[in-house]
Amino acid sequence: MVDSVLYDLGKALFTLAAEKIQEEVTLLVGVREEGEKLQRKLNKIKSVLADAEKRELVEENVKSWLDDLKDVVYDIEDVLDDWTMEVEFAKQGKPKHDDVQNETASSDKEENKVCSSSCIPTPRSCFKPIKKVKSRHDIARRIEAINLKLDEIAKLKDNYKLESVWGSDQPVIPRRFTTSFGDVKDLHSQIIIKQKVKEALLQPAQDTDGGSKIQVTSLVGMGGIGKTTIAKIVYNDANVKSHFDKLMWVCVSDSFNKMLVSKEILNSLRGNKSSDPEVLQQVLEEIDKLIKGKMFLLVLDDVWTEDYEDWNGIMSSLSSNCLPGSRVLVTTRKDEVARAMKTNAIVRVDELPEKECLSLFQHFAFSERGETERHKLESIAQEMAKRCKGLALAAETLGKTMAFKSTKREWEGVLKSNLWNFEDKEKGLLPALSLSYIDLPSPIKRCFACCCVFQKDQVMSKNDLVWLWMGLGLLGSETGLMEIVGEGYFNTLVARSFFKKIDKTAEEVSFYIEVKMHDIIHDFAQFLMKNEALLFSGDGEAVNELILNKGSTKIRHLTMVSRRSQLPIVGNDDDLKLLRMLAIEAPDCEPSDLEGVLSKLSCVRVLRINCSQKMNVVPSGSIGKLTHLRYVDFSNCEKLEELPESICDLFCLQTLNISGCFKLKKLPKGMGKLVNLRHLYNRNSADQLPKEMKRLSSLQTLWLLDVRESHINHELLGLGDLQNLNSLQGEFGLLGIKGGMVEVEEAEKAALQSKTGISTLALVFDNDDDRADDDEGVMNRMIHRFKVLEALKPHKDLEALLIHGYRGQMFASWISCRDWLSNVKQLVLWDCQPSLLPPLGTLPSLESLEIGDMSGVRSVGEEFLGIEESHLASSSSSHPAFVALFPKLKTLRFFHLTEWETWANSKHDNNVQVTNIIIMPSLSKLKIYYCYKLKSLPRFLATVPIQELEIIGCPLIVREEYPWISNIPSVDIR
Repeated sequence: MVDSVLYDLGKALFTLAAEKIQEEVTLLVGVREEGEKLQRKLNKIKSVLADAEKRELVEENVKSWLDDLKDVVYDIEDVLDDWTMEVEFAKQGKPKHDDVQNETASSDKEENKVCSSSCIPTPRSCFKPIKKVKSRHDIARRIEAINLKLDEIAKLKDNYKLESVWGSDQPVIPRRFTTSFGDVKDLHSQIIIKQKVKEALLQPAQDTDGGSKIQVTSLVGMGGIGKTTIAKIVYNDANVKSHFDKLMWVCVSDSFNKMLVSKEILNSLRGNKSSDPEVLQQVLEEIDKLIKGKMFLLVLDDVWTEDYEDWNGIMSSLSSNCLPGSRVLVTTRKDEVARAMKTNAIVRVDELPEKECLSLFQHFAFSERGETERHKLESIAQEMAKRCKGLALAAETLGKTMAFKSTKREWEGVLKSNLWNFEDKEKGLLPALSLSYIDLPSPIKRCFACCCVFQKDQVMSKNDLVWLWMGLGLLGSETGLMEIVGEGYFNTLVARSFFKKIDKTAEEVSFYIEVKMHDIIHDFAQFLMKNEALLFSGDGEAVNELILNKGSTKIRHLTMVSRRSQLPIVGNDDDLKLLRMLAIEAPDCEPSDLEGVLSKLSCVRVLRINCSQKMNVVPSGSIGKLTHLRYVDFSNCEKLEELPESICDLFCLQTLNISGCFKLKKLPKGMGKLVNLRHLYNRNSADQLPKEMKRLSSLQTLWLLDVRESHINHELLGLGDLQNLNSLQGEFGLLGIKGGMVEVEEAEKAALQSKTGISTLALVFDNDDDRADDDEGVMNRMIHRFKVLEALKPHKDLEALLIHGYRGQMFASWISCRDWLSNVKQLVLWDCQPSLLPPLGTLPSLESLEIGDMSGVRSVGEEFLGIEESHLASSSSSHPAFVALFPKLKTLRFFHLTEWETWANSKHDNNVQVTNIIIMPSLSKLKIYYCYKLKSLPRFLATVPIQELEIIGCPLIVREEYPWISNIPSVDIR
């Protein structure tokens, strides 16, 4: 945080020194002089930060000193922002928003707004009409006041005898943890507990004589001991999955809400979160319908409430129509909860035996170490494992930290740390977490701590976190490096177990990495930020009263979760003026209430609003005045229909997330003014964009662009306008690609080949014009579509490709080029016209292939595999060269190929067997749906290691004709 401010301050001072200072800008001379003093003082304080951060956890006065320093840093950030905005508005001849009531703008003419990602003005822009800023804010006086505060802080630094520590504070590269030591699932004590839980869940249904059909098993043990891990292992056990008809997992946590828990049960049953009933009884009735006549397993993770009445309605609904033998598995820290849940069987999870705790610690700490090095550290490892007190989370977190310590001296230093004396109710855990936290580089500490603003058990994507950190100024100010730095911080926190990755099945393959925080780690983050962050969840006490109860009036980060129509805010407006981040999750909040909140903000950098049921417009009167904003998140505001034009005045805005705003169809015309915008996440939201966005050369994230109407509406961003958007990265899709001569030229201008950051590309064609054409017109369009697809050639590092609705006669040449798509892992061809599939078997990295709705395909032959004459010629030689086709393909799906009849190399085919060609050696899943005319399966499938075969709606495929199918573990033909 201090590093970032020093960088911005230095950049601003360089701006002032870069040009000759004239008499009329004496104000900025004062800024320079005071700013240079500030820079010197901050550099001195920076030298003792590492020592202060180590001591803040156990010395309250040092923590208080750091909190005071943070307050000053926040003030400096505000000054730098206000300075920039004064200059920017003066340059444009406009009053600052705060002064609108007192001044009249001289002109309504829109001019370009240019500022860096940290909003520091360029040299020339600082001096044009600088006289106009002199009456607005005396920047020099404000910095002078900050300097006086820093003098006091510097004096206290000496009183606390803080030591100067200079050195590298860069994050270490995360390493993989692969050793011969056992993981937690391999530990003997955990295996025994897992077996006890399985036996309780799988035992035959008891005759209840009219009692409950559900039996409850409770896993009881202290926090961080491994209850959730054991529950997950059991939940994913193959025998358990096959035993129950329905499986549900719900994390309850300490803030119990009957409606939310019921909705989570319903969503777990349905596999989605759409169209939830808003009345509890309706939710329970819906649950009852879905489990009627079913035997289910429900896991309730991390339960705290001891009042059975809280559960009575839910349990009654679950048990009314389910089959006997249904089970509820509860994880809790409290015996009282187990009794309140009317538990039939309690399974206690005790501390790991000392030997197993050591084994788990070594599994992580001794990663990639040789035998000699392990021997040197063995005695220290044993002592550290003892101090983990048998807690699996402590052993894992500390073990991963020690994996990055290379010398015995470093290990001894950790062992001697006074943080081992840290008192906590979960004995052994907080010291281990504290030691791991202290070992993080300073910038990553701050990024981790601010994650306390998320709710417990909330799923967080990597993008969400990086955008948040960037918006709060925690990733520095180097324009091209912020996302790279953020990803490095994220990977470090995952590697150190502060974040836990959410496992995805093969069916849930996603390029979005998602994580959660263990609830104890979340508690630790809240402890670190107790004086500046507040997570408010409830409807009773007013937020400002909670702030006063916390003994602080300097809350900087506020998250409010409310199910009422009115936001729980009253009274003191000063509490809101200091906020850096405000997150509101209040589905039923009225827009007028939101307007009242936003109008009281002045320094906010991050604004996250989810008012999904009521907010159809964003309050236009206040949003444009929040000129400090870097990150605005309106995701999943399902009723939102319009963004105000004033949002385009947020010239420091870096990220705008409007994903899931289904009714939002277009964006304001002035979006081109947001020249610092780096991320526009518009998934399932507005995809017709204003043409002026072609100027946003810094734009990295753009999920989808609809170009259907751009050729007739010249105010919309078109295909050719992508020419200068070469910073695009990640997932990107084009919707409504047409097949005319104009589109060929536009596709060439788009220059997708130069956009090397795109990892996933979707090309969706529009064929509506075909209906109005005669045969010759349709043929011409087919030719043009081929040329368009040829021109939309991506770069060579592409990882995933989807082509939908393509009506050309053949696929573009680059699709069949193994050198061009050598890195593609996922490929989807859907609703395409060509009758011949391209030779995809030659793609070396392809892992998942999906082909569907291609009615022109009648035969899938050797051209699909990529068999060439050279392969056949080689097979007859004395030393044939072996060739692998689809070498890494794991999943192959065919959907609705209604005219598909033959698959070459079938048992009806008389081709000569080629012994030097290996086909699909990695294939584990084959799925064929609704290919009504398919007559047979190819013979080479008998040699493929398929684990799961699913053939549905293919009446000519008879199981008995393929005896080799019996070797496949899972077969479903119907």
